[in-house]
Amino acid sequence: MMNMLEGYYAMLTGLFSPIINLNSALAELILASMVILMITIIYRILIDQNKAKETKIQLGEIQKKLKEVKDNKEETDKATAEMLKLTNQQMRSNMKPMMVTLIVAFAFLPWMGKAFATSTVSLPFSLPFFGNDFGWLAWYIIVSVPLSMMLRKTLGVVT
Repeated sequence: MMNMLEGYYAMLTGLFSPIINLNSALAELILASMVILMITIIYRILIDQNKAKETKIQLGEIQKKLKEVKDNKEETDKATAEMLKLTNQQMRSNMKPMMVTLIVAFAFLPWMGKAFATSTVSLPFSLPFFGNDFGWLAWYIIVSVPLSMMLRKTLGVVT
């Protein structure tokens, strides 16, 4: 098993060696971008975007309704039950793409951990509570969160 894993890591290292040989901050940014793009495309393909948009709109309407009827327990209970039903539907529709994206994460993140184990990204400024020096995983998270939001917005992905 370990030899297969090491063979897999060697294959990825060979495939992405032009990127890995760049400055570690840039290399990790490029690889994180690729992973996040794959994950975003998976969500775009596997979730019915029209249904997701409709559900999001319905949830917003129910939230407005809840604010209006907050003094009426019967109406509040009814709206809450409807909201729970829609939220449950939304969670079920996200389950399949989530499982597929876990495979992508398990395929790349351990390898990135090994490839960038000794690298540290130093920002020219300090982030509150975090400082300015980051290991590979912290840097991956820092770049992937805004990148994911931007790609989802650009590709019109609703989850």
